[in-house]
Amino acid sequence: MRRYRRDWSPRDSRRYHGKRDSYDEERRSSYQSRERRTREELGTPPRQEQSATSPLMAASVDFKTHVDQACRAAEEFVNIYYETMDRRRRALTRLYLDQATLIWNGNAVTGLEALANFFETLPSSEFQVNMLDCQPVHEQATQAQTTVLVVTSGTVRFDGNKQHYFNQNFLLTAQPNPQSTVWKIASDCFRFQDWAST
Repeated sequence: MRRYRRDWSPRDSRRYHGKRDSYDEERRSSYQSRERRTREELGTPPRQEQSATSPLMAASVDFKTHVDQACRAAEEFVNIYYETMDRRRRALTRLYLDQATLIWNGNAVTGLEALANFFETLPSSEFQVNMLDCQPVHEQATQAQTTVLVVTSGTVRFDGNKQHYFNQNFLLTAQPNPQSTVWKIASDCFRFQDWAST
């Protein structure tokens, strides 16, 4: 069994700690000199701060511009679309491309003439939009055509019938115009979101 000295004095403690401090000092200086040599051998260049005009920053600014453009277009479009649907139904097809497709609760309608006939069969409506979301679609997916995805949801009441919850998705494409950009519907998908009755 190991025995510890009973006559350990503060002086011994100072002597012990003094030796340890000098040993630690030697270790630190040796390590620092090794670190200096290693850095010099590697030739590590100083770290350069990323330029504010780097390609990554430029791409981020460019994407933010697209998002802002998409939001402004979506808000303006939604106000026009549902007001036209409720009050000027016959003019609604002007918002669609010639070969646009509408999916209404699983039923497909394609072309302006077919769309006009379909909208005439719908009873008068009162739409209330509760949620709007939008985002730009990447150009690789649309053959460089500026496109915006718009998603809405809310409630609708047809000709005094009971209220329904709905969800609607639009793909809008920008059409060049001498005065300003005109957004047209390329694809429209509408669906009721009522809970199934049990």
